[in-house]
Amino acid sequence: MSATVRAFAAIADGKIRGHMSRANEKVPEILVLGDINADLLARTKHWPRPGEECLADRLELHCGGVGANCALTLRQWGISPTLIACVGADPVGELVLNILKTNDIDVRHIQRTSAELTGLLYINVTPDGQRTFFGSRGANRLVRTQSKRSTALKHVRAASLMGYSFLDPGPEKAANQILRAVRASGGWVSLDVGMEPSQRIPRKILRVLPHVNLLFVSDEEASALTGWREARGAFQALQRMGSGEIIMKLGKRGCLISDQGELRNVPAFAIQAVDSTGAGDAFTAAVLQARLRGWPTLESALVANAAGAVAASVVGAGDRAPTVQAITKLLQSQRCAEKWEPLRLDVLRRLRRQV
Repeated sequence: MSATVRAFAAIADGKIRGHMSRANEKVPEILVLGDINADLLARTKHWPRPGEECLADRLELHCGGVGANCALTLRQWGISPTLIACVGADPVGELVLNILKTNDIDVRHIQRTSAELTGLLYINVTPDGQRTFFGSRGANRLVRTQSKRSTALKHVRAASLMGYSFLDPGPEKAANQILRAVRASGGWVSLDVGMEPSQRIPRKILRVLPHVNLLFVSDEEASALTGWREARGAFQALQRMGSGEIIMKLGKRGCLISDQGELRNVPAFAIQAVDSTGAGDAFTAAVLQARLRGWPTLESALVANAAGAVAASVVGAGDRAPTVQAITKLLQSQRCAEKWEPLRLDVLRRLRRQV
């Protein structure tokens, strides 16, 4: 079935996913290296005390992990991602692969292993939308480099890496292989750091920074990497350490970027947060699609704030990634402060042209 037929079928049954590729537009491509997990999610009334029994009304199972979340959200934007990852040779691995295939993700380069189970996380979500993770990366720790015959790295022009890949030797080699391939083709690479890598391997992450073009980091991650508690101080410290373009995620406070040499705090959007799982990944994917399409930095940051807000307003990530329609609706419904209002209108005009 062609993409066009699938799109009309989805509209007919009310399940349109929001892909934005026009018939006469070449679909941008990007290589994504990152984790795939099965997310077992439960909403509880409060965080339990030690030894307390705390039952959730229901459980939900989703396809998650930073790599899968990024790839699934990019598909919502009409981007064609190739995902490199590893899952176990187990029923959970089959489940997440089927979800990815259903969402038109290229899974040809996802590896299988019998040495580890598919990554699995239990995610406890409290009424304020905050989540706590328990689990293991499992098979994600065993990603291998691509063979010389692999087509994944042939003429790769854009790649998205995650800090988690640098926690283990195999994925680290795969990440370095991608870095070399992108440099050879004259393309660009982004790195989304993550809290665990920032705390466990800060020196290794800092050594990678000069080799990436676009750095995604939260204020907490930046503090762990640099020792600066204040966001602007940490941002400037990362610049001095050789980072290329930096986009700092500030959660409910929006994001911090450098625009023509000036640090700008791009505003956030107000939503009722129910689950922050995957909000940062939705933010990253929104910036990546904007970069692939040549958007200006400020517009990229504002639409990313909207994407992160929409992601936090629903339960789950990955296969619950925010649609472009939902992001557009949020941008239409909330005005920005006066100095940012022209930017919001510019983003809306751009979205209307792309649909």
